[in-house]
Amino acid sequence: MCLTTFFKKLLGLTSPVKAVQINSDPLRGQTVVIDVKARARGLQCGECGRRCSRRHGAEGKLRSWRHLGLFGFVVLLRCRVYRVVCKRCGVRTMSVPWSRKGSVFTRAFEDETGWFLQHTDQTATATYMGISWVTAGNIARRVVDEKLDGSLLSDLHFIGVDEISYGRPTKFLTVVVDHERGRVVWAAEGKSSETLGRFFETLGAVRKSSIEVVTMDMSAAYVKSVTECLPQAEIVFDRFHVVRLLLDAIDEVRRDEIRAMAEAEDRKTLKSSRFPLLKNPWNLTRKENQKLSAIQHNNHRLYRAYLLKESFQEIYNATTLVDADRLFREWFRWARRSRLAPFLRVAQTMKDHWSGIRRFIELRISNGPVEGYNSKIRMISHRAFGFHSADALIAMIMLLCSGITLSPLGHGNALHTL
Repeated sequence: MCLTTFFKKLLGLTSPVKAVQINSDPLRGQTVVIDVKARARGLQCGECGRRCSRRHGAEGKLRSWRHLGLFGFVVLLRCRVYRVVCKRCGVRTMSVPWSRKGSVFTRAFEDETGWFLQHTDQTATATYMGISWVTAGNIARRVVDEKLDGSLLSDLHFIGVDEISYGRPTKFLTVVVDHERGRVVWAAEGKSSETLGRFFETLGAVRKSSIEVVTMDMSAAYVKSVTECLPQAEIVFDRFHVVRLLLDAIDEVRRDEIRAMAEAEDRKTLKSSRFPLLKNPWNLTRKENQKLSAIQHNNHRLYRAYLLKESFQEIYNATTLVDADRLFREWFRWARRSRLAPFLRVAQTMKDHWSGIRRFIELRISNGPVEGYNSKIRMISHRAFGFHSADALIAMIMLLCSGITLSPLGHGNALHTL
């Protein structure tokens, strides 16, 4: 077997191999340069991929693409590329089957880099592959652009929406998750109603009509966007965010009581009662139960706030919507009579959003999967020590959280994509 045939079979090349050279590069060390001949027939536009009928000019340009290393050698594919005439795009550079548009790496190299990015941080990946940190991020964008098709946005029925902060002072992303398939389907910079509206514009009228339920927090911007763009969809307010309002209210009452106390010893005792007041009753330790009993006898206002918090959570245990509505009316009247300013505000907020809160009791669907992906997104950002741009972070989010599957070398068909 001749050397050119050996390398053609080893690398899975479909294009003819003309020659193989082994050169010594002071920067890269020993380098294997494989000269590949582009097929004369079936030239394709590098912009849209359409077949082109003719070349533009006779002279081509010699270009090289870095491939996966072989036996400790750096492997380069070298080919003469031509400009072609495309009926849609005009004059463009021809595409080659082993590389993506605008890349100086082969598909196999970029897929291997993408697999490493899915399993470790960007710095470690760049060091292992012998590329720069920025280049690793650009590879992630190209892999995502090619691997993600329109199927992610098809057949959406139950979606969750939430915002996540990725930088200071006011850098936010809006993330949309498909509850049924458990993956991120869309992300964009910002957290306004216009930001979420761009997602619905991307879906189009037909795909929007299939969405039945949207889970979210009580963000007025998101509520406005969903109400305007999805009139047929039901909004479910996440239980965690509803309970969070109650916990903030009871903590505000506790701080007000501390400020009103004259004795330093009494203030110190009440300061250590924060977690007994916020925790669920079944999670309390013996010492925390004792502190709660002391509050019951010594501070009626704070204990009333605690009972309001616990009684509202009983509404979520209702078996029917009729019982839930009755329990909420009773709780609302009690909160209005409680003479606790934080709970007066919370009660009015609950009443304004009650239709979305009660839907949880019937559907039992929450924003938990979205919050889970938010934790993963924070991990992605933290292990990279932050991102300068939203586009770079979004590319990593879609690479890791949208269901893209890449195979490492030797465990798939990475070499056969050439």
